[in-house]
Parts: sequence; C-alpha cells; structure tokens
Amino acid sequence: MITENPTSSLEKIFSGASFKNLDQAALVKQFDISPQLRKNNSAAKPAAAYVPQVGPDISNIPSGGIIINQPGQYRFLNDITWAPAGAGAAILVLANDVVLDLKGFTLTVNAPGPNAGTQYNGISLGISDKGVTTVNAVTLQNGTVNGASYYGVSAMQTTNLQISNITVGNISYNETATANLTACGIFIDSSDVFNVQNCIVQNITVMAPSCAGIQILSSTNGNVSGCTMKQFVNSDGGVQGFSYLKSSNITTNACISENFRSHYRGQTDTTGHTVIGYVPIFCNDLEYNDCSADGMTGCCDDCHGMSVFLNSYVQVNNFSATNVIDGACSVNTGAKATGLEVYGDYITINNCTSSNIKAIVPQDLQSAGFSAWGTNITFNNCVATDVLVLDANQQPSTQYGYGVGFGWAPDPRTVFNFNSTPAHLTQYNNCNANNCQVGFDTWFHTNSQWNNVMTQDCPIFILAEKYGTPRTLSMDKCSESPSGEPVSVTITNIAADNTFPQLHV
Repeated sequence: MITENPTSSLEKIFSGASFKNLDQAALVKQFDISPQLRKNNSAAKPAAAYVPQVGPDISNIPSGGIIINQPGQYRFLNDITWAPAGAGAAILVLANDVVLDLKGFTLTVNAPGPNAGTQYNGISLGISDKGVTTVNAVTLQNGTVNGASYYGVSAMQTTNLQISNITVGNISYNETATANLTACGIFIDSSDVFNVQNCIVQNITVMAPSCAGIQILSSTNGNVSGCTMKQFVNSDGGVQGFSYLKSSNITTNACISENFRSHYRGQTDTTGHTVIGYVPIFCNDLEYNDCSADGMTGCCDDCHGMSVFLNSYVQVNNFSATNVIDGACSVNTGAKATGLEVYGDYITINNCTSSNIKAIVPQDLQSAGFSAWGTNITFNNCVATDVLVLDANQQPSTQYGYGVGFGWAPDPRTVFNFNSTPAHLTQYNNCNANNCQVGFDTWFHTNSQWNNVMTQDCPIFILAEKYGTPRTLSMDKCSESPSGEPVSVTITNIAADNTFPQLHV
C-alpha cells in the first residue's frame, strides 16, 4: 500500500529560517499536487481486469492489457501495437523479481482520440492501490514506448527499481477541466531505491494543466543519469523536464532538457503556465551534476532553466542554462525568466553558467542569470552572460526592469509573504556577469557578501538601491494570479548589512 510519510521531507524544509514566517499549510496546499495525481491514478483499471501473461515471450497484447504477476524474465519478440479497449496500461507488472526486456522493440499504444482525459498508458510497474503491497526488484529495459496518452512508463510503490535504455515518445493528452494533472514520460511514486538511466522522453504534445518528462513523487534514494527530455509543447499549461516533488536523496547526473514551449488559451484549470527544465519542489538532499537546459520558451508565466523551488540542502554542479525566453506570446508579457533560480535554505551552486536569458516586459521586473530567495545560499564560480529585459518589440529596454546577472528571486503571490523573506546570508564568490543590464543586484539581500565578483559590458556593475525603495510587481490569470484577476503588489526593499565592492574592477 502507499506508505508515504509526507511530513519527513516537509519538516526538514520547514524547520529552516526562510519558512518560519510563512503559512506552511498554504504553501503545501498550493504546491503539493500529489493528492490530485493519486486520485487520478487510483481510478485506473484494477489489476484483476488484466489478462495474465503466460510464459516469458510477449508477441502481442490483447485489448484488455496483460499483467505479469509471477517472478521471471520476460521479453518482447517483435514490435507490438496495442489497441486498448478502455483506460489502463498495455502491461502491468505486479510481482517481485521481474525483468521486462523490450529487446530493442517498440510498444505502440494506438489510443482512440480525442482522449478527453482518459489514461491509455504504456507500462505500469506496481499500482496505486491501497490493497496492493510494494513490488521489489523490477527492471524495465531496452526499447520504446510510443503513443501513450498520459504515462509512458509509471512505477508506483516499488523498491529496487531499474529503468534503463527506454525511449518514450509521442505522448498526447487533453484534459482541461481537472487541475494539477501531469502527463509524463516516466512517473515514479512512493518508491525507494531506484535508478533511471539513459532514457529519452520526446515529443510530448498536450493541452493540460502540466506535462513532464520524468516526474518523481514522494520517493527516496534514487539516481537519474544520462537522460534527455526534448520537444515538449503544452497548448495551455506548464512544462517541466525533470519534476521532483516531496522526495529526497536523489542524484541527477548528465541530463538534458531542451526545446520546451508553453502557450496560453485560458481554458485549462491551472494557475500556472511555467516552463522549467528542472524543478524540485519540497525536496531535500538533492545533487545535480553536469546537467543542462536549452531552448526554454515561456508564454506569459515564468520560464527557467532550473528552479530549485522550496527545498533544502541541494547542490548543483556544472549546470548550464542557455536560450531561455519568457513572454513570447501575443500579449508580449510574462512573469520572469531565469537561468537558475533558488527558493530555499542551504543551497550551493557551483561552476554554473547562464546565457541568453531574456524576459519580454516581465511583470516581476527582471530577467536573471541566477536569483536567490532564502537563507544560506552560495554561488561559487558562476557566470551569467547576455541577460536582458526586452520591450514588446523584443528590443533591450530597462523601462520594464533589468536583465540581472545575479539578484533576488521575486514572487508576488501572497503565500510567500513577500515583504519578509530576503536572500539572507547569500554569498557570491568569484562570479562574473557579462553583457547584462545589471551585473549584481543587492535588492532584498541581507547580511550577504559579493566576493571577488566582476562584470564586463554591464552598464551597472552593482545596483544598491536604498532601504525602503519600492518595486511594484504584477500578475494575471496566466502568470499565477490566485484570483485569476490582475493584481499589483508593491514590495519594499529591506536590503541591509551587505558587503560588496564599491567600484567596478
């Protein structure tokens, strides 16, 4: 059964200084989408409705789907097209000690369309069912899952899970009436000890609250390595490459997110249309090494290469974000664009780069290479290049804010108690900003240090506005206004006790 202890991760995060003055219950209500995801998953077809697989060889799949309920090694003999009779997965694995080897072949889900929110999934490992115990030692490897309408591969309630050399492609899903649903290539929930290696998720096309390449929920002790997420489009919602929620002790190595795009139609039950290459939320003890995000294009909400959002104890090493633009829509305005933003405590960013980061008329008044919100955040040897705010004609302009190499991470939503949480005890060590409208912005920083920082071709080296200086941010239905109506919020600068160079060197 589901044995998640959701308080363990949250307690560690909320014990940090940055979260003590916030309404923690409101944060969880707004950003923990797991109840709706599980509600949707629990409505899927029960195990008893599948046809038991007999023997190790799989050459066809009946319309009802098959269940592997005995230990053993199973293999595809050929490409298989599955024509589902109804919602569910082509293959359900519900036994310990199973190896399912696709042998280089393709499972194609020939789902009827339009799906109107119905799940026609590829392969399910374990099941979201209170009456089913965790499955152990399951391996899925070597092949392609094509054409699913919600999950290409899902793993729920597993231990010692291995997924390797799997390509998931051409997911198509339409559901605008139910909030928080996230179609994705590989979904892992309530699992412990897992390894996802050398997998590709490509060509996701949805109109739904959100979509993701790999989504990991309430899981621990994992490794994700050598995986590529590419060509995702959401016609009316958010897009994420690697999405982790309420999880811990996960290392992500040498992964790629590229060419994501969101649009806005105002039809989907969602308050966000963000585009983000990597986004852990309510997580702790994570490490990212040698990952990249390229070609992130947002419509009228945030767009980021990586957002370390509401986490603690995260380290990011050698990450690069390139070609991130927000506000690329008919109304020519968005919230903000960032190469790598941080909201949390005890976050370390080492040897990372952001380049060509642009925001068109940003409602949060900035584009940023790197931004910080929280306590004890350190940037070491990071470089921001070509960070600009643009006008509606996509020409550089400081009328609508600044393109900042390094600055604070603004968010006008009331759940952040926006006048109380600075970037506190933040350090910028040996960091450079090149061709930015502002190199380093001290706004809303307290007790922070800029050590051996440098700029090149930045009109303003360090922007140090006075205590009490106001900035008025705004938001609308697309850019996460809780009411759906345009809202303006004035935030007053509380910068104090900072140490930074006074002259451009």
